[in-house]
Amino acid sequence: MKRTISILLAAVCLLLAYGAPSAKAESQGMTGMASESGQLVSPAEKGFAAIRASGWADALVLPEEESYLDEWKTLYARKAFKAPCLRVDRIAELHTGRQVMPYLYEGVEVTVVAEENDMSCILYRGNDNKLYAGWIQSIRLLEEFPGEQFVIGQKPEEPCAVRDDITVSWSKRSWLTTQQNYSVLSEEINNCRGFTMEYQIIDARTPNWDNILGPRKVYVRSGGEWAEVGSFAYSDFGAVKIQVYLENPMDIDAIGTIAQCLQPDIFYFRQTAADFLTD
Repeated sequence: MKRTISILLAAVCLLLAYGAPSAKAESQGMTGMASESGQLVSPAEKGFAAIRASGWADALVLPEEESYLDEWKTLYARKAFKAPCLRVDRIAELHTGRQVMPYLYEGVEVTVVAEENDMSCILYRGNDNKLYAGWIQSIRLLEEFPGEQFVIGQKPEEPCAVRDDITVSWSKRSWLTTQQNYSVLSEEINNCRGFTMEYQIIDARTPNWDNILGPRKVYVRSGGEWAEVGSFAYSDFGAVKIQVYLENPMDIDAIGTIAQCLQPDIFYFRQTAADFLTD
């Protein structure tokens, strides 16, 4: 997800005719960036451009000019008390009753572009995998991914290129033996060697949690056919991250998970995929 957001944010400068910053300038967090015309872009200009590119600038009370960060932060959402998600507001204050943004779920990677009143102005992806902007308490963000992490398969010995320009969306129908939906890629990935995915139950419609916890099988769709590529454990509620390595290169256009439990179709979950490895 981080790389997907980064690609969009870099494109912002083109939309505003500032020109994209160099990778070196971005990594060093420079207080200004030179555009193609030679003019310097301030942190406020850069931050506002990113918020506007998300499409939500008009919905927010924007940060004060001095609140924008010279160097953006990449952080992760902390688990809320007895809930899988966190409130995201349109203003840098708590308890205003002005929430208009989708919830931020545990483990989702965010980009902080400004800080004000102990709040962080963030760019993040909702459960629909669309990009949003909003305000959240800074204490609700962590530097490290908060959940368990798993690996499926063996990492390729040879170096792989990384496709970080791919987004995912939910399918409009169920598949195979499940009544759940799957993730559809924005385009087919040729010679895919692996990818990183996240998974999390976000709404359990049963008091008996044992009926919905258990291993999850991971499938990819290639040439219209589904192929199982491995599984990961899911023994407790919360976000998990899975690095998937494919045994052989495949052309894939969708990813799905099937829960190995008593009631695999009665819960809602979030599922993302990013950083696709290719030959």
